[in-house]
Amino acid sequence: MLNIIEYWDARVMKTKLLLTLQFVIIAGISLAQRNFVRGRLITAKNDTLSGYIDYKEWIKSPLEIFFKRELNQPSFVYSSAELDGFIIDFNQETYASLSFYIEKFPRNGSKEVFPSLAAYANRNKKLTRRNAFVRVLASGRAMLYYFVDKDSEEHFLVKVHNRLEPLVYHIIETGNQTAKLKQYQIQLEEMLADACKKLPIMNTDYYAKDLKNLIDSYNDCFRIVTQPEMGLNNHGKWEYGPVVGAGYSQIMHIVSTSVPPNYVYVKGNGNLTPAGGVFLNYVFGRGRGKFAIVNELHTYALKSTATDAESRFRYDIRYLGLQNLFRYTFYIGKPSVYALAGISNAVIIADRSVIEDKDRGRTDLNNAFDRKTEQGIIAGIGVSNKRLILEARGCWGNGFSAQVLSSAPTNRYELLAKWNFGHVRR
Repeated sequence: MLNIIEYWDARVMKTKLLLTLQFVIIAGISLAQRNFVRGRLITAKNDTLSGYIDYKEWIKSPLEIFFKRELNQPSFVYSSAELDGFIIDFNQETYASLSFYIEKFPRNGSKEVFPSLAAYANRNKKLTRRNAFVRVLASGRAMLYYFVDKDSEEHFLVKVHNRLEPLVYHIIETGNQTAKLKQYQIQLEEMLADACKKLPIMNTDYYAKDLKNLIDSYNDCFRIVTQPEMGLNNHGKWEYGPVVGAGYSQIMHIVSTSVPPNYVYVKGNGNLTPAGGVFLNYVFGRGRGKFAIVNELHTYALKSTATDAESRFRYDIRYLGLQNLFRYTFYIGKPSVYALAGISNAVIIADRSVIEDKDRGRTDLNNAFDRKTEQGIIAGIGVSNKRLILEARGCWGNGFSAQVLSSAPTNRYELLAKWNFGHVRR
């Protein structure tokens, strides 16, 4: 008995070690993954070097980046001290290398406590130096930069006439009160005093969108055209075009009876039928276009023969449906690979179904359907290369009801080709 226990203990320990080793390997592979996209380095001599940058959709401002001239070459790491900045080509996301001082005050959760506003005004300022790649939100006569430290606190910097200032916004506690000190509004009043019009500085909140709109409005006075895609929000894109393909469908004919087992299941044969339609997709600007809403006006057919003890049902039906799906794209190379899932709502638009009864002969079924609609769920995968999209999907629906006491849920599998006349990701 003791040997058996020792044997199982050894097996359990071995299994745990194998699972731990697998986890370590998978974690190592995940951490090693890179996402190199086309981009440009701006050197300290203001030269431009084209290649591929490891794009991490930075939430916190990066201190270094990985760059390679060609995808099959090794990468090199560059710190903010070695470059003037870099640009991501597909969305023109721009970063500049800056060195600056900030006075850090928490704005979420705990607050700096002072006995009075006078004590705050007479405080000993503790400035922290930062060197990082900061996001360019607006450019022109005035530059607006966006910096997020490792504590996830947002900071904005403005540069006018070669004068760079971090905008100061502190939230403190004085006794039982919380004070929001918007010193950045006073700074902006002074720095943007030569504007051609009155700017809504005192109504500008400490948010990226509000500050960007303010700086853009100032730069318009000097007819400096800013690049619209430098902001945090990129515009979405539309995709549209035709769909052609084929589907393989099969039904399970379920007939209710008055005697046990109460239900008779009759499996119909499967057939290949044409499918097609049109699509209109909306690709969200944020997230590099990974997320999209897929809308399709889709037509497909169902042909199948199901035979029970008394009758043979020959189904020949065509549906027209509206399909709404969500798509997520994995940018792991070219072509792009994606997964999608959603729902389908369809109605019968053509029917040549008949029932062959052994005793009464042949009868049309088109007026005998109690439910002429089908609802179902869809899941699939696809690849896209420029304008051509290839997709494989499965559709599982509740089918139609051929008689009061029968129903025919369907399984359908489709291979589709799409041609996109709309936006194409480069």
